[in-house]
Amino acid sequence: MDIENVIMSKIHDDEEDHSDAILKSDKFHQDLFFMERVLMENIFQPKLAAYRQLPILKELEPEEPKEVLEGEKLEEVEEEVKEEEEEIEEIVGEPANLERLWSFSCDLTKGLNISSLAWNKTNTWPERIYQSPYGVTAVDFSIETPNLLAVGYHNGTIAVYNVQSNTDVPILDSSESPRKHLGPVWQLQWIEQDRGTTGDDKREILVSISADGRISKWVIRKGLDCHDLMRLRRTTGGINKKGGEKEKKGEALISRQAPGMCFAFHPKDTNIYLAGTEEGHIHKCSCSYNEQYLETYRGHKFGPSDCECG
Repeated sequence: MDIENVIMSKIHDDEEDHSDAILKSDKFHQDLFFMERVLMENIFQPKLAAYRQLPILKELEPEEPKEVLEGEKLEEVEEEVKEEEEEIEEIVGEPANLERLWSFSCDLTKGLNISSLAWNKTNTWPERIYQSPYGVTAVDFSIETPNLLAVGYHNGTIAVYNVQSNTDVPILDSSESPRKHLGPVWQLQWIEQDRGTTGDDKREILVSISADGRISKWVIRKGLDCHDLMRLRRTTGGINKKGGEKEKKGEALISRQAPGMCFAFHPKDTNIYLAGTEEGHIHKCSCSYNEQYLETYRGHKFGPSDCECG
């Protein structure tokens, strides 16, 4: 009996220790995380499908009894048509509105200005929080490698994070680059460009625009390094008969550089892009040369906050 009691006590102690280890294990927490995601996707499936433009799944209704009179079926169809017509009339009479598909709040950002937002199409649930001593002005996820997040800061630095890693340290940053931006990075974007003449072979590059008047293309060497696609110049006066810039007499510019605000690459010809400046002008540019604009569009009194190329 003593031996049996000792054995049962040992088994009971092992079970308690084993269960405690399971509750504290990383694998168990990871499984709970995935289970929570599955439940949330089931609950919010219609809204997630609407965001991704996917068909909305409906629950299967129980089959009707086979022995149903034809008259009853006809009455049901007429009632459904009448209800649909009434719903359409109600919708037409209501003012247009937008449905909130998702919302996200965080205590760490409460009371702070939100300056940029990028949605990862591969992973739609927030999982990481990165804290930075500098203000974040631009973010963008890589298209080819969605786990890479490029971040532009107010002090001109650019960093690349791997969101699959638990570390808060970026895998690349431009702090040691001699050609880093000297002003806030107002926009950065991963761009797929044609590598060969056929256009089938594509590569992804990182492009940024800054208040220092530069549009830069970043490459990975021993860190992040760049060369300028364009140095934005201020434009003054009107346009002469030949289509060139005509400066007014007596005008003096403190800086010849025009602070850049935004850019957008052509969806088919990635050698062509638009750039918006603080002056309110939009310039058509080419990656082939950075000496002059292909064309300048005037019309804004203030700098555009976004460009769209089509």
